Amino acid sequence: MLKIGIAIVESQGHYLVGVRGPGVPLAGFHEFPGGKQIVPESTCETAVRECHEETGLVVVPREMLHQQSHDYEHDEVQLDFWLCEPRASIPGLLPEVIAPWRWVPAEDLFRLGFPPANAAVLNLLQQQRQALRSEF
Repeated sequence: MLKIGIAIVESQGHYLVGVRGPGVPLAGFHEFPGGKQIVPESTCETAVRECHEETGLVVVPREMLHQQSHDYEHDEVQLDFWLCEPRASIPGLLPEVIAPWRWVPAEDLFRLGFPPANAAVLNLLQQQRQALRSEF
């Protein structure tokens, strides 16, 4: 089973999202930064490394948000989703990232087309968002 570390980066009510390019599995789907674990690193270290390599953003992991195993046609994967935040940020400004990565407002995140294995973590993020709204 292939282990994948994924960084779900949240900043100021926005999430860092990209689109999988042509010629790769799941092309055209939206995705969070992440990639294959290189042993002996942990999937947390993988998520941080991949986020920096792909987006140019240095992040700090806060917690493992979700773990999901999934059988795709092309591979069997274990996805470890790590909730992260930018290491340095300026209030009112979203950190710069390398295109095609972009910041998506939380309310728009759930309208994007993610791979099927992301459904549970997206539901979890949506539940957390609704819980925060009900507190106010």
